Amino acid sequence: MLWRKSGCGMNSGGGRAVCGLFAFCALVPVAAWCEEGAGANSLDIVVERKVDSGWHSVDPHYVFASRDQIRFVFRSAVPGYLYVLNRAPSGVSEWMFPAGNTQADNQVAIGQSYAIPAEGAFVISGPPGFETTVWILSPTSLPAAAARAVGEEDKAHAARDGNLIPRCRDTFLTPRGPCTDDRAGATPFLVPAQKDSLVARDLTFSKEGDKTRITPKDDSAGNPIVYEFRIAHR
Repeated sequence: MLWRKSGCGMNSGGGRAVCGLFAFCALVPVAAWCEEGAGANSLDIVVERKVDSGWHSVDPHYVFASRDQIRFVFRSAVPGYLYVLNRAPSGVSEWMFPAGNTQADNQVAIGQSYAIPAEGAFVISGPPGFETTVWILSPTSLPAAAARAVGEEDKAHAARDGNLIPRCRDTFLTPRGPCTDDRAGATPFLVPAQKDSLVARDLTFSKEGDKTRITPKDDSAGNPIVYEFRIAHR
């Protein structure tokens, strides 16, 4: 489970944020960490972990521990409107950004890096597993129902993901280091056959250090870019 730290009241039943994960503010630019000369139509995403008072990027396959604080840094070489949803094991998607009952600015500028959440952090909690987030970058603003339809998958698929337990990748050929699981990180999003309101683009994924680069295989600028990002935790 991920819950939002900072800017929310706390309840008395275990410390979970009252406003929950799904109460982002508008996108706020941060200092760019991507090099110049990025792909003409690519997206870059990094997950960062808070250590003491600073943020440090980690491998996208990193397996987080309970109470770790994390955030995402997102950058796009194409303009658009960003939507992020969290898919529950039931198959139902909940808004992460923008909050469903707000008019937050979710427009992305070319080449600008954004921290999500803009303030505070997400805190890892709950039993070991994978948190699946669905990211949508649309060339046009989407109605809430259309964005949610892209983010929802069939319940069987979601339930299967909910039963996965992270495992550290550690063999006699690999020096011991941070715990990582290759099932975490950015992956293709397979839109169910019955969901045809929007057509997602075919994507390629490449890892460059702690950064994941996502690039459409075609030039069909009229369709959204949709992918999943899984967070593994123990």
